[in-house]
Amino acid sequence: MRIKEAYHLLQQSIQPLYENREASNIADLIMEDITGWDRSRRIIHHDAMLSEPQLERYTHCKEELLHGRPTQYVLGHAWFCDMRFKVDEHVLIPRPETEELVMEVKKMYAEVSSEKDHLFKMVDIGTGSGCIAIALKKYFPDWDVWAVDKSNGALAIAKTNAVLLDTEIHFVASDILKEAKTDHLPAFDLIISNPPYIPVEDKRDMDDRVLDHEPHEALFVTDQDPLQFYKAIIAFSDHHLLRGGMLFFETHELYAQEVAALLEENGFEHIAVKKDFQEKERIVLGRRPGASL
Repeated sequence: MRIKEAYHLLQQSIQPLYENREASNIADLIMEDITGWDRSRRIIHHDAMLSEPQLERYTHCKEELLHGRPTQYVLGHAWFCDMRFKVDEHVLIPRPETEELVMEVKKMYAEVSSEKDHLFKMVDIGTGSGCIAIALKKYFPDWDVWAVDKSNGALAIAKTNAVLLDTEIHFVASDILKEAKTDHLPAFDLIISNPPYIPVEDKRDMDDRVLDHEPHEALFVTDQDPLQFYKAIIAFSDHHLLRGGMLFFETHELYAQEVAALLEENGFEHIAVKKDFQEKERIVLGRRPGASL
C-alpha cells in the first residue's frame, strides 16, 4: 500500500468517530509515527510503499482507533510542554490546561534566583505520567523535585519518562487521602497538583474514549465531596509547606472559587484564580504566610 493511499483510507475509516479536521490530524500523527517522516516529506514521497512491518503497524493502529482507543494510547506517547512522554492506560493523557498550570509556575519563578544555601524543593502530588514534575525539573534543573502517586502502574510510567527525558526525580508511592500528615516526605517550597476533580455525575457528558480507557481513579471524585483531594493536600501543606511557600492547583472550572475559599480558610495569602485558554477558571494558587525558612 502506498503512503498516500494509507493516509486517505485511515482518515476515511475514522471520520465517523471524529470531526473531519481531527480525523485528518490523527491520520497525520499515525502516518508520521509509522513512517518516521513529517507531513512535507510524506507528500514528496507519497507514492512510496509501506514495508511489511509498517503495514502491520498501520493495520494495528487503525483497528485500535476504530475500537475507540485514544490516539495517544495507540501511539504510546503524548506531547507535553514540547516533550514526548510515554503514556498508557495507567496514566491520564496530559492536557493543554495542565501545560498552562506548569507555565504559571515557570512564569512566577523565572526571575527568582535560587539561594545558594537553600535547595529549592517541590512536590507534584498525583504525578501520573510525571509530566508536571519532569517539565518543571527541565525548566529549573537546580530544583530538588519530588513526585507522589498511589498507583504503582503510574509510577512505573513516570519513572520511565524521567529516564527518557534525562531528569532526576524522587518518586514516592503514597495515597494523599490516607497519608496527608505523612512524615516520610520533607518540607517543600512548592506543592503542585492536578488531582482528580470530576464529579461522578459528569460521566454522562463525557467522551466514551475517556470513560473506557483513562484511569477513573485519576479522574473522578465522589459527588458528596468533590473537594476531597484539595482538602487533603491543604492538610498536607500544614506539615510540608515551608513558610512563604506556594501551593498550585488545577481545578474543575465549577469549583475554582471554592478551592480558593478553602485556601483562604486555611490562612493562605496572595490567593489567585487564573483562567485557561478557554476562559475557564482552572488554576488556583496561594502562598503560605511568613518568611521562608
